[in-house]
Amino acid sequence: MIFIYQFKEELEDFEELEVHENVPLFELLDSDKILLFVDMHNRKVWIWEGKNTNTRMKFISAQAALHIRDKYDRTFTISSVDEKDETAAFKIIVGLL
Repeated sequence: MIFIYQFKEELEDFEELEVHENVPLFELLDSDKILLFVDMHNRKVWIWEGKNTNTRMKFISAQAALHIRDKYDRTFTISSVDEKDETAAFKIIVGLL
């Protein structure tokens, strides 16, 4: 199971997204957004950063990601992924591979 959050700059926090099961996760990726994927199966949190996001957004979202991770399990690892530089593991999670 994967939970998805979108960073809201005005709130300086993440907001959970309601995603329908038949929507491929890669369709949520948007160059203007920072998304957080909580992968329960692999015990991992992914922060995906769109290419149009700024350094301030990235910094605040990294801090906020700790609170989201702790909500699920403090032992989950957190990885940051930049748009166009995604790892194979991330691409598999969102359905690009």
